Amino acid sequence: MTDVTIGPGALLGEEPAVLRERGPAGIAATAGDDWLPLSLGQEQLYRLPSDGVEHHSVIAFRLHGELRVTALTEAIRQLVARHEPLRTTYAVVDGRPSQKVWSAAPVEPELADLEPLPEAAREPQLDARIREVVTAPFDLARGPVLRVLLARLTATEHVLVLCLHQIAADRWSKDVITAELGELYAAAVAGRPSRLPELRARYADHAAWQRKRFTDAKLNSRLKCWRERLADLPVLRLPTDRPRPGVRTATGALHEFRVPADVVRGLADLAQEGGSTLFSGLFTACQVLFSRYSQQQDLALGTMATGRPRQELDGLVGHFANPLVLRGTVLPQTPFTQLLAKNTLTVLDAFSHQDVPYERLVDELGDRGDGGRQPLVQAMVLLRDAFGETAELPGLSLREFHPSGVPSAYDVTVEFTETSAGDIAGVLEYDTALFDATTMQRLARHLVVLLTAAVADPSRPVGDLPLLDEEERRIVTADWAVNRAEFPADRGVHELVGEQARARPHAVAVVDGSTTVTYAELDTRANRLANLLASAGVRPGSFVAVCLPRGPELFAALLGVLRAGCAYLPLDPEYPSDRLSFMLADAEAAVCLTERRLTGRLPATDVRMICLDEQQEALAAHSAEPPRIPVSARDAAYVIYTSGSTGKPKGTVIEHRSITRLVCNADYVALREDDIVGQGADATFDAATFEIWAPLVAGAGLVVIDKHTLLDPAALIGALTRHRITTLFLTTAVFNQVVAADPSAFRTLRHLLFGGEAVNSSRVAQVLAAEPPQRLLHVYGPTETTTYATWHLVREADENAAVPIGGPLANTTVYVLDEQLAPVPIGVVGELYIAGPGVARGYLNRPELTAERFLDNPLGEAPDDRLYRTGDLVRWTPDGAIEYVGRVDHQVKVRGYRIEPSEIELVLAQHPGIEAAFVMAVEDDGQNKRLVGYVRPAAGQQPEAAELRDFVAARLPEFMVPSAFVPLAEFPLTPNGKIDRRALPAPQHTADTDSGLEPRTDTERALAGIWADVLGLPQVGITDNFYELGGDSILGIMVVAKAKKAGLPISAKDVFRRQTIAELAAVVADQA
Repeated sequence: MTDVTIGPGALLGEEPAVLRERGPAGIAATAGDDWLPLSLGQEQLYRLPSDGVEHHSVIAFRLHGELRVTALTEAIRQLVARHEPLRTTYAVVDGRPSQKVWSAAPVEPELADLEPLPEAAREPQLDARIREVVTAPFDLARGPVLRVLLARLTATEHVLVLCLHQIAADRWSKDVITAELGELYAAAVAGRPSRLPELRARYADHAAWQRKRFTDAKLNSRLKCWRERLADLPVLRLPTDRPRPGVRTATGALHEFRVPADVVRGLADLAQEGGSTLFSGLFTACQVLFSRYSQQQDLALGTMATGRPRQELDGLVGHFANPLVLRGTVLPQTPFTQLLAKNTLTVLDAFSHQDVPYERLVDELGDRGDGGRQPLVQAMVLLRDAFGETAELPGLSLREFHPSGVPSAYDVTVEFTETSAGDIAGVLEYDTALFDATTMQRLARHLVVLLTAAVADPSRPVGDLPLLDEEERRIVTADWAVNRAEFPADRGVHELVGEQARARPHAVAVVDGSTTVTYAELDTRANRLANLLASAGVRPGSFVAVCLPRGPELFAALLGVLRAGCAYLPLDPEYPSDRLSFMLADAEAAVCLTERRLTGRLPATDVRMICLDEQQEALAAHSAEPPRIPVSARDAAYVIYTSGSTGKPKGTVIEHRSITRLVCNADYVALREDDIVGQGADATFDAATFEIWAPLVAGAGLVVIDKHTLLDPAALIGALTRHRITTLFLTTAVFNQVVAADPSAFRTLRHLLFGGEAVNSSRVAQVLAAEPPQRLLHVYGPTETTTYATWHLVREADENAAVPIGGPLANTTVYVLDEQLAPVPIGVVGELYIAGPGVARGYLNRPELTAERFLDNPLGEAPDDRLYRTGDLVRWTPDGAIEYVGRVDHQVKVRGYRIEPSEIELVLAQHPGIEAAFVMAVEDDGQNKRLVGYVRPAAGQQPEAAELRDFVAARLPEFMVPSAFVPLAEFPLTPNGKIDRRALPAPQHTADTDSGLEPRTDTERALAGIWADVLGLPQVGITDNFYELGGDSILGIMVVAKAKKAGLPISAKDVFRRQTIAELAAVVADQA
């Protein structure tokens, strides 16, 4: 009967809860020296590519004193003679991987004399030589599996490096080699036999014993346990400094740190009180840290089992160690002690099943990684016996060190070693393709801070344990987060425009085509309108709807509404009638300012319509002086409606001070009186707030740019030059389109601002490489924080890295917080919260939603006493910029518009032919994002895409209409029952030219050429649907611009409603 017990290694911390066997049944000697079977672990390792440097083990020492090279060489020879795996080769014999032990062969260290080099050149040259030794692949069939480098720096300073393939020596073998090499060297120096005991077994004995002991039936039983524990195992997604490469380079580096002795004692006592081990305490701390870093609650880390279940294996060199997967759930509210207790059981359970080879487990679970990451686990936690302390040899002091450039088997390995001083020497081994040294330095600090806090208050929830020291906390909550400056916080925006009108009455304020309006004329029109509104009984504080085309009348109307003490509600007449009705009713609009020709597009409501084109005499009869209506900077200036997840749009109320904070004393753009701003956004889009008020407050000029011009690079360049435009904002989508056509299109600008959604770095790089504007600015900001909240001056762009959204605007505070509203470390993903006078008042008539999104600020004081929760996931970069990562929910931005897919899903579900719907944004080519509707038709129904598009268009704005629909019998689901987004098929863009429906007329041929050019297709048929081919509204405008040049009079509305070439050609024919 064999007894199993926890061996002394667990108590020493060398290996947690390692299961040791004791009893009379020892390991039998293996007969014969011919080809022998591999151990289970060796066989799995042998099947992997042999050129992978992650399977190399490195031992390095600095030797100080008088070195006897001949004695060292003799010691290495005796080490190889003593341990068979160091003189073994591997091959497939009779269809089975096998190993053959050869007689000891002379092993000569590679000698590198670096002493003749200048002192400053020695260490760099040493690093290069070490890198050559540790990265060169091993030939397992020919051997050897050990390489030795001996570098001479001075007469009394040498470096010894041993590199071994892990098929011959595991991590614990390194300790055996270190200890025995020292004794063999001492014996060689003294000319005496070594005092090393005779080995009690051969590695080949272990391999045969293991195979006899673990039958397929037993292994299958253990595999079943692992399958259950690791079902649907998630990948650990630590935030990296660079995108993960498609193929692992395994180039590693190391960072050393210390855990203070008092923290180690406290953790050990805490573990002992709970019947646990020091390793479990350290593992729990790492688990919490990596959970906080990755924002994952379900995660797996690895550790290493020694794989030496019997004492006679302890002194052997060989491949025994086996990685173990320790999976756990970290809930923020769980006390540290409770998580520690749970992990103790997890560790014991894993070690009780340690005999399943890791690579066999990888095969069983079908996880081979993705080429860029290790399978199953990406981070390891290890605990070793004494390391790094100086040892004494005859005439020498020896210190182990970690050379740079050593292979890294995992993304991160945290190795702890107890020292004789009572503290812990920690080493972070990391993949340099993913992480910078400064990132690992911070990670080590965060781990020590977390450990210290856990020991001080072990009952504290792990989500509340701090990670930041005082310095880093100050940096991310003050130095980088807060940007305050003087600005007229007590003034209304209309007052500031009025000051410019008085100072520069004859200066041009607005240019729209051939129409030019001065500041005096704009001011007079606004004053007359304000007086008209007052005489019409419109009370200050009311919302006034404005439905006018972009141009001088619109700008005068907005200014007049503010002068009347009211707030404007911009309306787009192209919106569906039901949506406009809701907005008018929700805002309780007092009146609606519009034109007679637009009234037919507006819904029939009780709201009084004032058609300004019919009010010229009435306006002229009112005073040109501003009405004496007091307006506070805290009064509402406008309300803009955006998509809402409940199916109804929500109105964001912005105050005057929020606009003045955006445009006055701004640090991102300092407009001068000689600046001219291009105005291309609709008033319903909050970018118009900057485009309109920034130039008018600064006394600069404003030029209206129509949408067709914006999307036609040649026309845009002409407009920029003709009107001497100096400042322009473009949504990222439009920016990408223009750059694709002409990267130098912005060369004449002083300021080009772009933003609204994730940016394509390659497009930015193209602009910088061509003829860039003087200042290229990437801006970010939700409607709720008044257009822009952060900005980044783009001076360079890495096509493999994101373009940051930068830091806070003047008079803005930004925080990156976790779910507990605590600041997250630099480089770690959190949610972006914004404070300051730019934050909106809230959502109109939505107190519950306002309370959910606008919070009391736990970190600041007035004027930053309120936080807006953006829902955007971001992180601080090491240089103090913010990088956009994604969303906490499924909200998307398409062409600069913020969209809640659930609002579209609710509309689609109302269609009688649709049983269920799911909407998401899809990127076609890495830069063009469009909405795709996945629908499950009702029984017996199969509605066409055009029908669904029209159905949605009748109820939602055009920018919310999916450009493609994909019918599915069933939605693919994840194991948790949620829709599996990754499994949804991409919409197919296929042309219909094979059916013989080629263009028949000159008009059709011209339109077909335009479509093919815009859509990037070789050819299209006249019955192909524009949207099913990949079109969207921006591409539609590009079609219109090109058609206009070709003399084909069509509009963007025509493209939206007449979605084939045949139908568009008919439109052209009707106008002929």
